[in-house]
Amino acid sequence: MSTALPEIPLILNVDDDLAGRYVKNRSLRLGGWEVVDADSGTAALQLVEQLHPALVLLDINMPDINGLEVCRRIKDRWPDVIVVQISATAVSSADRITGLESGADCYLTMPVDPTELVAVTQAMLRLRRAEAQAQASNERYRMIVESAIDYAIFTCGLDGRVTSWNRGSEAILGYTSAEIIGEPCERIFMADDVANDVAAKEMRCARRGESVRAERWHRRRDGTRFWSSGRIVPLRDACGEVAGFLKILYDRTAEKEARDALISLNEQLETRVAERTAELEAANERLLEEMAERDRTGEQIRQLQKMEAIGHLTGGIAHDFNNLLTAILGALEIVRRRVEEPRAVRLLDSATSAAERGSRLVKQLLAFARKQDLALEAVTIPELIREMRDLLERSIGSSIIVRYAFDPDIWPVNADANQLQAALLNLSINARDAMPDGGCLVLSGRNIPGAGGDGDCVEICVTDTGTGMTDEVKARVFEPFFTTKDVGRGTGLGLAQVYGFVRQCGGDVALESEIGKGTTVRLRLPRSSSSAVAADTAAATR
Repeated sequence: MSTALPEIPLILNVDDDLAGRYVKNRSLRLGGWEVVDADSGTAALQLVEQLHPALVLLDINMPDINGLEVCRRIKDRWPDVIVVQISATAVSSADRITGLESGADCYLTMPVDPTELVAVTQAMLRLRRAEAQAQASNERYRMIVESAIDYAIFTCGLDGRVTSWNRGSEAILGYTSAEIIGEPCERIFMADDVANDVAAKEMRCARRGESVRAERWHRRRDGTRFWSSGRIVPLRDACGEVAGFLKILYDRTAEKEARDALISLNEQLETRVAERTAELEAANERLLEEMAERDRTGEQIRQLQKMEAIGHLTGGIAHDFNNLLTAILGALEIVRRRVEEPRAVRLLDSATSAAERGSRLVKQLLAFARKQDLALEAVTIPELIREMRDLLERSIGSSIIVRYAFDPDIWPVNADANQLQAALLNLSINARDAMPDGGCLVLSGRNIPGAGGDGDCVEICVTDTGTGMTDEVKARVFEPFFTTKDVGRGTGLGLAQVYGFVRQCGGDVALESEIGKGTTVRLRLPRSSSSAVAADTAAATR
């Protein structure tokens, strides 16, 4: 039954004295209340059952049932009904105590001033209204808390022990009210949080008036854990003092797992993107390197094709000129034998000398074109160097230091010894010209097993510390008639002759040069299959 009072409360006036009942009825109605009356205890109980009045004004001395007994019965069945006992005979302190012990809410003695009666009635109804409001509020709170099954809502005392436990707490945490009430709230915390006294720290913060919000793992009755979003707030008594704590938890495990999965997925994606980016960058770098290598290879192929084309053209022209010069030299020799006049002899000698120079030039062109006649044999490098050492050092001059660095077990090579000496002398003189202020010239050699998959070879290097070459010069340095020297100081066929000779021997030539740091020319000649043994290098380089 609802405890809320109606807008105009109903009052039951119980008195067996008609005059007294009339006076009280009149006073109460003037006070604004609706009044019904009864002249006996039995009638009073019947009316209470039927009408359920807000307040009963009950006389102690009744003809059938004593007023004290009527009060007990009313309070037993309808405890929310206010009972005000009134008596003209039982007026001692003991009588009042007895009346209150029977369940009366208030005790008055006759005669009662009408104003006092109205004031007492107002006070009693006001108290009951406040009590009804409090009960309604408590009931609403209870209903809200009990209906919030998705939230764990519970309270703790100042000692941290659980004092209330809603159905949501039971559903989320697994404890029944009987199991958890009176137990310390640390029971739902993880072991690490218990060790760190987290629960007590939260309550200390709440006691200072702070509303503590936290997200953490909590432990269920079965030992499993769940991720909660929660808050703890202080509960205050009527005086405003903290009397306990209210804690609210919401299970966000699914959100936590989804968020963690998303973070993990993002991290994986970022890692994969980074890896893919690195792969793409590496692929791009490889592509750029391949493009650069292709360009270098293309340039080398074009250079080789150009050199081959020049070689074919030069070879054809040189061969024809060689035939012509041979005929000219033969004719000049025959004429000289038949002419004795001195002036004619001098002219014939000049013509013969010019023809011989032309013949040497043609031989150089034939060397570049790889059409010269070579006497290929097993050549031991140290012995070759020893034979040409004096000529080499006199040609270089004293301002340049000459050093030799040949492997002691260097293999013999398959080459024309005279042409190889001429090539090394040619390269050394070029190195000398690149070091006008002096420097160092190094002749070195080493074995290269299986070079380039073409079998064993020997690499002979001529290295100087001279001025070096630009990229443009390096690109054309082996072309016939190309020279960087002043007019009259060279034909431009020296390196072309070296290039043609080495290629005709089945080898290769490479050049490395850097401005201001010098030049290295590498001659790679095939290893001789002869049983000839390399001479002692020490004798050649001593």
